[in-house]
Amino acid sequence: MRKFKRILPLVLVALGLFFFGLYYYLKTSVDPGLFDKNDQYIKVYNYKSEKIEPEKARVKEIHLEFIYDDKATVPDGLTWSEDLRNDIGAYDGGDVILHALLEDGSKIRIPLQKAFHLGPTFSRDLEYNDKLEEKMLPRFPKFSTEYNRNLSFAYFSGMMYVGDTLYQVPETEAVTRFDLKNPKTAKLQTYYEYGNLPEKTNTPVFLKTKKDVSQADMQSFYDDYHNSWKGYWDRGADPISKKLSNTYQYKFYYYTWYYSDSLSNLPININPTGSEFKLTVTRTQLIKPDQNDRVKVRTTKMIYTEKNKEEYEKEVLNELRNFYDASERAREKMFRK
Repeated sequence: MRKFKRILPLVLVALGLFFFGLYYYLKTSVDPGLFDKNDQYIKVYNYKSEKIEPEKARVKEIHLEFIYDDKATVPDGLTWSEDLRNDIGAYDGGDVILHALLEDGSKIRIPLQKAFHLGPTFSRDLEYNDKLEEKMLPRFPKFSTEYNRNLSFAYFSGMMYVGDTLYQVPETEAVTRFDLKNPKTAKLQTYYEYGNLPEKTNTPVFLKTKKDVSQADMQSFYDDYHNSWKGYWDRGADPISKKLSNTYQYKFYYYTWYYSDSLSNLPININPTGSEFKLTVTRTQLIKPDQNDRVKVRTTKMIYTEKNKEEYEKEVLNELRNFYDASERAREKMFRK
C-alpha cells in the first residue's frame, strides 16, 4: 500500500500527460472540430507555401474588347450580330478588356480600368511609364498620349505587338498551394492563395468553416471549381466564411482562391519584344440581362494588321478618350432616370 501511495502521483502525472497528449493530437492532427462547438474542419492535402518566382510569357494573339452600355453612342457603319454572354455583367459598360493567347496556349483576360494588388490586372508600374512609352510610341507615330492621359492601361494594351512579353510584378511575396477533396467526385482540387509566407507548421492544415453550413452549400463551393470564367473563387462574395486553419496575417487581405497558377493571377507589365502588328478589336454593346445570369449583347469584330494600321490608329487608338466619355454620358443618363 505504501508503495502504491508513493507511485500514485507519478501515475496521475503520467495519465495527465497521456490524456493531454491525446487531446492535443486529436485537436491538431485528427479533427479540431471535436473540441470546437462552432466550427468544422476539413482535411487539406499537399499543403505547400513558397516564395513567388515571377513568370513571363510571349503573346501569340491580341484581342481588345470595348463594352458599350445599351444607351451609349457607337461608331457608324458596323455590322452587328447578337449573342448571350455570362462573362460580363449588365453594368460593365465602359470597360475595355484585353484578351490574350499566350505561347503556352493559355488565355488571359484583363480588365483595363485600374490596377489592383492582385490579378487579373496590370501593374501600377504601367501607369505613366515614360520609358515604356518611348519604346512603344514609334509603333504608332500618329497616336497622341497627351489627349489620352489617365488611360495608360488601355493605350499600352492597344500598342502591343504579337511577340511582346507579359511579365509578373508581384505585390505579395508568397503563394500557398493546397488540395481539397470534392466529396461528390472524390477528386483532389488544387487552389492557390497569395499573401505573405506563413509560419512553418508541423501539424496538418484544415479548411475551417461554420458547423451549421449545410452539405449542399459546401458542395456548391466544390462544384464552382473551374466553372467560373474568372478562374478563381471570390471569398468576399460568399456569405459562408472559409479559411485555412493556419491563416496568417496578410500585408493586404485577399479574398480570392485561384484555380490555377495562371500568369494573370498577379499584376503584369509589358516588355515590347514583338515585331508583328496584328490585333482583333471587338465592340460589344449590352442589350439586356436574362434570368440565367447572362447578358444579351450585340457584337462586331475587326482585324487590324500592318495593311490597315492607319485605320486602327484613327478608329481605335485615337478614339479611346471618346469611348470613355461616351460611356460616362450613358451612365449619367441611366442614373438620372
